[in-house]
Amino acid sequence: MSLNHKLSVLLTEEFPLVGMDLSDSLEQAGYRVLGPAATAAEALNLLEQETPTLAVIGIALRDKRCAELVHALRQRGVPFLVHSGYRQDEPLAVAFRDVTWIIKPAPPDDVVSVLDELSLTAAAVRQEAASATPTNPITQIVGGANPLTRKLERFALLSDTDRALLEQICANPRIVPPDTYLVREGDKPNGVFLVLSGLACRHKLRANGARQINAYLLPGDLCDLDVALLDEMDHSITTLSACQVVHLAPEVIADLREHRPQIALALRKNTLVDEATLREWLMNLGRRSSVERLAHLFCELLLRFQAAGLAPGDSYPLPLTQVDLADTTGITSVHVNRSLRELRQGGLIELRGGRLKILDYARLRALAEFRANYLHLGDRATA
Repeated sequence: MSLNHKLSVLLTEEFPLVGMDLSDSLEQAGYRVLGPAATAAEALNLLEQETPTLAVIGIALRDKRCAELVHALRQRGVPFLVHSGYRQDEPLAVAFRDVTWIIKPAPPDDVVSVLDELSLTAAAVRQEAASATPTNPITQIVGGANPLTRKLERFALLSDTDRALLEQICANPRIVPPDTYLVREGDKPNGVFLVLSGLACRHKLRANGARQINAYLLPGDLCDLDVALLDEMDHSITTLSACQVVHLAPEVIADLREHRPQIALALRKNTLVDEATLREWLMNLGRRSSVERLAHLFCELLLRFQAAGLAPGDSYPLPLTQVDLADTTGITSVHVNRSLRELRQGGLIELRGGRLKILDYARLRALAEFRANYLHLGDRATA
């Protein structure tokens, strides 16, 4: 990538060593860094010289002029995330409640991952604005259907009004870093989370910290539609990668169910598929070998990502560690490593750079005895 084509990032950081470390990681990821600036005054001076593509800022800069810097970034339309030792619910952070937030200390790779997601979102917004032409609003909504609309249309015939409503409730997603709790076991439920991009999971923890992942949440998936009926959460929901999520208040879900019968039908069918998938995961844990468990999981994810339009050429994003896969399949990370090696050596998969490519789906499906009927994908389930 030439220097002129690199995305530029304004970086502010009050601690020099942290700033240097983060700057190095951003440059290795292909960004051009402006800074790091230890004060808002330094950052504002850099802004006068060049408007960056993105920004990573702290809210406790040495000269205490962070609000002025944020105002300048917003005036220029620069998307930014906050990288701070303060939590987002502390008084100092009141003015930044709508901003993507990463709490220090955080691995530089996590900051880069969230910034990548932010850059993709910003690029999509710019492209949409640049290509916008006067046209029928409903046509725009149908052409740019969000993942929830795409998913629910598999289960029911939605009207233009239904689609417009789904587009409206998905209009303001927030970016959540990897390994972040959306809700914890024991919390009082307060609505439903919708995943629009990235990968999240439901899981349970033992007292010794051992984790069992019970479900993966892909773009278009809703986290526990009926959870508002319960007094407290009986499991946790966590992001496995940087995600775009929307929080839907209980009254929004209730209104959809009461006044939009086709959406209500699709939501009910979606819940039935979630329950069927959990039954299949139980079968996977109890009655398949280590390599068969992974083979079955990879077949399932291929079809689910294909249904979401995210698996070109039988490959899809898989931003998971071997520990994540171990906690999903109920085996050790050592067994995961051995099983992945067996699948690779057998010419069945290729796993590289956070993407899984299935090289021989027919053989992988036969190995896992994979039957996709529980996903209720129609023609895809018999492919």
